[in-house]
Amino acid sequence: MTGIKTGTLDWTGDNPFIYLKTDPEQDWSSLSLYFRIASSAYGSGQAILVLDKPYEDGQDSDARLLITDNQPLAEYLVRDFVRHFGLFRKAVALDKLQVLGDGVFQTVNRFPELVSESVSSVSAGLTVELQWHQMTQPAICVDLPQSQTQTQKHEMMCVFHPAQQARVLINGTALPGNTIERDFNGSRAQSASLANSETWVRVA
Repeated sequence: MTGIKTGTLDWTGDNPFIYLKTDPEQDWSSLSLYFRIASSAYGSGQAILVLDKPYEDGQDSDARLLITDNQPLAEYLVRDFVRHFGLFRKAVALDKLQVLGDGVFQTVNRFPELVSESVSSVSAGLTVELQWHQMTQPAICVDLPQSQTQTQKHEMMCVFHPAQQARVLINGTALPGNTIERDFNGSRAQSASLANSETWVRVA
């Protein structure tokens, strides 16, 4: 039957992103991801990854954070997926992550005007908030074959809602930079988007 796929589900959930630049002609100044995993081999859970100055060795004051409520799941996502995503392959900041497993998460959803995902870590005295504003473009629905996915091992399905603006705040202070318009799955969109019902399957 057409439209039916069988295989191994590695994970399914949401994986929105925010990529910022302080200079449109230079490298990304920060890369941030949110994961809300509904099902995986490591169970369910949430994580926020923030890489300030991702391609630089950086200073201790730079934010290289992985905050989660399921540390084995978050470390698996970074190890087996994020490190294979195009913009993250050369991100040396991934080798200097501060991993915090006591994350408490909160969602504000006033789609399409605003979606916010935030996490607090009591142990580190940190609150990180990712905000997506004005999802005014039509949704972009993708169903990518193995040959076109970042891992080259999976098929990936997802619904993207690009945002017109986005911010990353750490203890209330926004990381520098703005989104930029770029090519995105055959369209043009800003470099921040919701990514809902994202599913990675190794098809038999």
